[in-house]
Amino acid sequence: MKRLITLLIISCPLFAFAQTTVDERVEEILSRLTIEEKICQLNQLDGRRDIEKVKQEVREGTLSSIMNIVDPAVINELQRIAVEESPSRIPILFARDVVHGFNTVLPIPLGMAASWDDALVEKAARNTALEATEKGIRWAFAPMMDIARDPRWGRIAESFGEDTYMAGRLATAVVRGYQGESLADQTSMAACAKHFVGYGDAEGGRDYNTTSIPPRTLRDVYLPPFKACVDQGCASIMTSFNDNDGLPSTGNRWLLTELLRDQWGFKGVVVSDWGSVAGLIPHGVARDKRDAAKQCIIAGCDMDMSSRSYLLHLKDLIEKGEVDVAVLDEAVRRVLKLKVELGLFEKPYTRTN
Repeated sequence: MKRLITLLIISCPLFAFAQTTVDERVEEILSRLTIEEKICQLNQLDGRRDIEKVKQEVREGTLSSIMNIVDPAVINELQRIAVEESPSRIPILFARDVVHGFNTVLPIPLGMAASWDDALVEKAARNTALEATEKGIRWAFAPMMDIARDPRWGRIAESFGEDTYMAGRLATAVVRGYQGESLADQTSMAACAKHFVGYGDAEGGRDYNTTSIPPRTLRDVYLPPFKACVDQGCASIMTSFNDNDGLPSTGNRWLLTELLRDQWGFKGVVVSDWGSVAGLIPHGVARDKRDAAKQCIIAGCDMDMSSRSYLLHLKDLIEKGEVDVAVLDEAVRRVLKLKVELGLFEKPYTRTN
């Protein structure tokens, strides 16, 4: 009997951990965060700066995700600071554009599309994931499946071309290759379907320009590849720079919440493109970064890439009652869930040799 009791005592913590669901784990982490710490989980910045400044930001807990650092030793040092010295002790999610390979340079996506070979594209994406995750990169800003039918558009090379059906097939192949059987696998990284939506239809092929896509064309041509990625289990989606009929995607609640989440059932992270939260200002729909932050967080954009608009203004917006704290909590839940699913809390570090 004594032996049985001893075995039960030893095994209970392991059993309890095994029974803890991802959502329960997220709620436990969320419950101990201050408003400031929650807001910091929505801030993503470029790492190609003074590394001592980056370290200080991590130490202060103001960074949730860092882009474009690929040195494993630097990644591990920043991760150590995050999990040992930052107020929240939450690990950093490292990300990078790996559109066509990491160490191994692969054909551009437009070239891959010419193969019409889903299996080959998936194999290429798996190879990319193996190489990138070895360096500590666990979030890839791909696949890019903007339908591109104007050769003047400068980013057409990153897309799978003009065909909606083909773009959907190859995009889901990339998702499978990146994410593998489980995000918790150390060789898997979160895919990010981009740019949501209509970015390739910019007027005159001018990047960042406006679009005017009729509802039927939007549904039949531009949205299906994204729906295919959602159905495939893509972990994240990136908003596009463009507006459509005057409303930028990053601040479009119908697009990010009513369609993507409510109709399609997407549960993952929505991240802005580079500075596109503040991009509401030149598009003429926000007065300043504060107004842009308000519109985008309410619309359903979880993470602010590069503009610092959330970091600078969300606390004031919440304190003044212009943004409900429940809106903040939902965005933070999704970011934390991705980090938990990637196993970052258990294995934050990568190999250095």
